[in-house]
Amino acid sequence: MQTIRARPKGEGLTPYQGKKRCFGEYKCPKCKRKWMSGNSWANMGQECIKCHINVYPHKQRPLEKPDGLDVSDQSKEHPQHLCEKCKVLGYYCRRVQ
Repeated sequence: MQTIRARPKGEGLTPYQGKKRCFGEYKCPKCKRKWMSGNSWANMGQECIKCHINVYPHKQRPLEKPDGLDVSDQSKEHPQHLCEKCKVLGYYCRRVQ
């Protein structure tokens, strides 16, 4: 298993360093696949569904300020097996208050 990681510049592993869930934009450094998630966390990545490598978000912003695309679709299933936060917690990350 390769450990290629997209690491943003700055202190932490992610642009956002707060405690709350936020909206993140991801791009796999290997296959260039892009995705967005309303379950993005500070210093936590999500696995690329194709390459199976952990990818950190290159852009994060608060969930409180939706500008069109930021509205996280609550009906969409959150792939917990691809979410580093879910794996670390051992349960669904959206349950965190």
